[in-house]
Amino acid sequence: MNASAEKLTFNERAEVAKRFRLAGILFLSLALVGWIGWFSPFDDLIDRSGTPLGGDFVMLFVAGQAVATNDSSTLYDDQQNQIRSNALFPKMNPSHSWPYRYPPTVAAVMAPVAQLPFIVAWGAFLILQITLLVVALSGLCRLSSLIQRQPHWLWAVAGAPVVIETVVGGQSSLLALVCVIATAGFLKRQKYAMAGVAMAIAMYKPNVLALFVLGCVIVHPRTLRGLVPTVATGVLVAVTYCGWDSLQQYTLLTLELASTKWGLETPSAKVHGLAPYFQSLLPAHGKFVCLLLGIICSAVIALQWRTRRIEDLFALSLLLVVNSLFNPYVPIYDLVLLIPALVFACESLVVCKAHDQPSPTYSITPKVLSARDFQWLAGVLVMGPHVSQSVAPTLGYQLFPVVVTAVVLTVLGSQFVPRFAPLFKLRCDEAEHVLKAASTSCGSQRTSDGCHP
Repeated sequence: MNASAEKLTFNERAEVAKRFRLAGILFLSLALVGWIGWFSPFDDLIDRSGTPLGGDFVMLFVAGQAVATNDSSTLYDDQQNQIRSNALFPKMNPSHSWPYRYPPTVAAVMAPVAQLPFIVAWGAFLILQITLLVVALSGLCRLSSLIQRQPHWLWAVAGAPVVIETVVGGQSSLLALVCVIATAGFLKRQKYAMAGVAMAIAMYKPNVLALFVLGCVIVHPRTLRGLVPTVATGVLVAVTYCGWDSLQQYTLLTLELASTKWGLETPSAKVHGLAPYFQSLLPAHGKFVCLLLGIICSAVIALQWRTRRIEDLFALSLLLVVNSLFNPYVPIYDLVLLIPALVFACESLVVCKAHDQPSPTYSITPKVLSARDFQWLAGVLVMGPHVSQSVAPTLGYQLFPVVVTAVVLTVLGSQFVPRFAPLFKLRCDEAEHVLKAASTSCGSQRTSDGCHP
């Protein structure tokens, strides 16, 4: 790629970054104005849809209350959790359900927070979310030379609708986002124990990054040095403050959620992975088959990564996509994990091959990605989840995982399938060379034995 073409490509990407920065700032402004209007006049801390301030943070808060009052035996009792929630918000619709679905360790950590007034606890949680977002943006900037050259993308990430959904909804997915970025950074610096600690922290809700963690452990078993002790510490905290019974209840609940049909509390229209599609084909084993395929895909990617056939960031990107598609339960806020997937992929597709030079390390390296394709990929991630969410009640399923699957297959096809073309051409050239040699040899013998080609 010559200097003028590279400069043109850089300018094109700069324009794309500016557009998405403007979109991010616009989304943030609209979200703030909409949130104020939705809760106005703030007399009961309940919005116009009946959802209390903090969203799912209420679930975490009442779980902490259960541990703080030595009532851990009711941690997974949906009826008791509903009673505690209604005690916090007397005007809340009593039919609203806030089931607790995190490990006991999270409830134990929330116990001190639950002794604060709710509004103070929510404020602290909001500050924590913003801090995690800043840490995530800083980590992405360090990992991606693309963002370093175009920092406008930081505003685009901060204003992404899935990020706003996570913050407003009181979700914990930004912690998983930080864990992914930290894992990538530690692996890059070959600090495998610290990468294991980061992955263990991501197991605050085991299903969130299960397939991603599996792939990383297959490639870098040394991460177990940090992962196993950290998980063991979490189990010890759970047993100490919540008892063995709560841990057993959570294990049974997790197995049940991974195998049973979606209920009223979690309809299939709210699941952004492929599990509902498998469940419609195989009602009894759909989720298990989906998870099994995800495990196989993660193992295949890990083996390709381990044998140095694909680049590190591209492999991490693929693992994140597989995790989002084949995880049995993928709510919309967990789609923030596709943000580093896009950044890692574009770092490989745009930066690492900016000069179209073959990699001396990897046997398969991606081709350069055009600014137009980059813009389309970013647009799908920014708008796709909520557009899919808006039509899901009518369709009964989310279209976003289907779109993501199609995009991934298209990108992989455009990146790797053409690599077989040189091999095919080499075989054709060899065959043509043999035919020419035979023809020349036969022609030289025409006068002696009458041979004809």
